[in-house]
Amino acid sequence: MEFIRFLDHSLCLWINSWAGKFISLDIFGIFCADFLIFVIPLLIIIFYLFGRRNRLVSVLLKIIFAVALAYLISHLLNYVLGVFFVRQRPFIVYPAIYQLSKFLASPQDFSFPSDHTSMAFVMGLIVFIDWRKFGLILLTFSLIVGLSRIFIGVHYPLDILGGILTACLSVWIVDIIFRKK
Repeated sequence: MEFIRFLDHSLCLWINSWAGKFISLDIFGIFCADFLIFVIPLLIIIFYLFGRRNRLVSVLLKIIFAVALAYLISHLLNYVLGVFFVRQRPFIVYPAIYQLSKFLASPQDFSFPSDHTSMAFVMGLIVFIDWRKFGLILLTFSLIVGLSRIFIGVHYPLDILGGILTACLSVWIVDIIFRKK
């Protein structure tokens, strides 16, 4: 367990060590960490509008409902896990962490698991079930969200993994519910 913690912290420090060195990388990291989760639903609407026009209303409504339900389940799981695995954010634990953004990253909030990553993966996985190619693009964006949350200094790698796992479990539950109908 100690080795995993060491690896988690070392990887966090290494990824964050790139922060503050290149202004363009910092801007990109902040955008991806804080705002890409708002771009993903816009991309879903646009791509379904132009790519799935023949089934637009029925599929898009189903996806919106599925994402909302999966996010509620994921958020509940994240809350429960956060209560049992209390973990301070890296910028509080390590003075060397360069915190690039304070947007939606309060020192009072706990680090594990990552809500941003969870939300991004919920959207990507729900779309992946219906439209594999576009879903893979969204899952790539979701991974970028997670990595950028480490880059800006507000999460550890295991927080990101926890967010991914809660998203997978939530989407799996929602998929079971939807398949029964």
